[in-house]
Amino acid sequence: MTGAQMLDRQARRIHPTGCSALLVDCDGIEDVLSLHTALSEDPLRGQLELIPAASTLLVRFRCPLSPAEQRAYVRHLSSMPGKEGLTVGASVVEIPVEYSGEDLDDVARHVGASVEEVVRRHSETTWRAAFSGFSPGFAYLVAAEGEAPLTVPRRSSPRTRVPAGSVGLAGEFSAVYPSASPGGWQLIGTTDAGVWDLEREVPALITPGTTVRFCPRRESVTVRDEADASRDIVPGEDHHSTENRTTAPDEEKNGASDALRIDSPGLATLVQDRGRQGHTGWGVSPSGWADPAAAESANRLVGNDLSEAVLENTAGQLSVTALRDVVLAVTGAEGDLRIRDSDAAVRVPGNRPFALLAGQRLTIGSPDRGLRFYLAVRGGIRTPLVLGSSATDTLASLGPKPLAKNDVVRCGHQPRRSVDSPASGVGLPLGRKVTDIRISPGPRLDWFTSASVRKLAETTWNVTEASNRVGARLARWSPDTEAGELPSPLERTAEAEGRELPSEGIVEGAVQVPPSGNPVIFMADHPVTGGYPVIGIVEPDHLRLLAQAPPGSLIRLVLDAS
Repeated sequence: MTGAQMLDRQARRIHPTGCSALLVDCDGIEDVLSLHTALSEDPLRGQLELIPAASTLLVRFRCPLSPAEQRAYVRHLSSMPGKEGLTVGASVVEIPVEYSGEDLDDVARHVGASVEEVVRRHSETTWRAAFSGFSPGFAYLVAAEGEAPLTVPRRSSPRTRVPAGSVGLAGEFSAVYPSASPGGWQLIGTTDAGVWDLEREVPALITPGTTVRFCPRRESVTVRDEADASRDIVPGEDHHSTENRTTAPDEEKNGASDALRIDSPGLATLVQDRGRQGHTGWGVSPSGWADPAAAESANRLVGNDLSEAVLENTAGQLSVTALRDVVLAVTGAEGDLRIRDSDAAVRVPGNRPFALLAGQRLTIGSPDRGLRFYLAVRGGIRTPLVLGSSATDTLASLGPKPLAKNDVVRCGHQPRRSVDSPASGVGLPLGRKVTDIRISPGPRLDWFTSASVRKLAETTWNVTEASNRVGARLARWSPDTEAGELPSPLERTAEAEGRELPSEGIVEGAVQVPPSGNPVIFMADHPVTGGYPVIGIVEPDHLRLLAQAPPGSLIRLVLDAS
């Protein structure tokens, strides 16, 4: 950005986004990229990572900001000069597309053209990757300067599952879904190109600066680089991380031994740790434990380092057999825990360390309270690392696969420290009573009417069956009406009604409100960016309560305006 452009640009608006992030409104994509460059070269104190988007830059910090730090950073970022931004690379990627998407007819009607014209305009546009987000390898593509892209709104209600390889449109952007995930984009076609592959040195096929061309009914994807030899990507090849991680390769077995056999995994049992940091540039969110306090407490109880991987089980019905003598602890949800040996069964307490001898079986029943159990093994669970972490990211399909019957869990050396006492103050939701979840104002609170904001805390919300590690989906509840049948009271202002919010960086705990008005609260496996306004941010201490709220739980979102 030139000096003259900096003088013309008004001061940026800065929005606190939870306790440890700031969202910066920029003057278009070039301002985003120039500020991103400046903060990459000269980071703020405590800066963790940057998430660029169409017209915003999310700055995440390692620790919560004090009020004084927040005020100082707001002043600094509002007028901070940028530096030369995105340098367009020499690579050109051609993506073969079968134009048969579910929303192709709707897109044609919206732009007032035939389906054939939509296909022609999309495939003849030269696209440039501006930034990544939403999921690993998901690149937001903008039309090259001077070209007019197809511009269509997102769906009023996002799909819970969009197939991998879907080619979509949203606002002025186009993109390819690298993996199956929720999404609100208009789907116009499909491709079998591998846009995300962990076996490549750079897993993302499309990175910022890449030029992309969509080719109707082509059978291969060709990547051309003017500075390097051409190479072909074979369509249909599995580029996702689907290897069963419960048994490590030989070179990773040193110091680890078989500890547990999975007899029944229940609804879902995953390996989780603190997650992976520093990969948002490829669209990879941190993931990790849904309830960090419970996971850390389990590790503390068995004498592990707090960051060790544990098993995260949803809704109980987990059964494991000890392959050698082990020390375990179960935290999080409350339920029936029993050790079975031959015909005998002995109850064991939760939130306490206990021994499971070789051949004995531990069973975890359905939760009486809460949703997720955490099982720690003394020595820590060992699996191959993916981008530095053992965490299973269900949205991005990264890390170990969900555990299945007869899988073997390995653990490391016995730690030198002794087992410890349980942590205090690790509570659970109130069952069928209403649990208050505290939220701070979100960056797009002003998109909603004052009446909507007042009603936010007055409304009782039901956690629906569609909730998972990606997000808790809420519906308005009344004792006299079936959950989800009432219209939402969260209405937008007249100025915001019908507007499209360009995708922007989001944080765990973001309370996003699609046009339907029913909030979605992003959890551990949330995407890096999202395109619906965020009315509030659930603070970490209360986010773990939401992670422990089973479907049917009733909550209130209490806005803390202090």
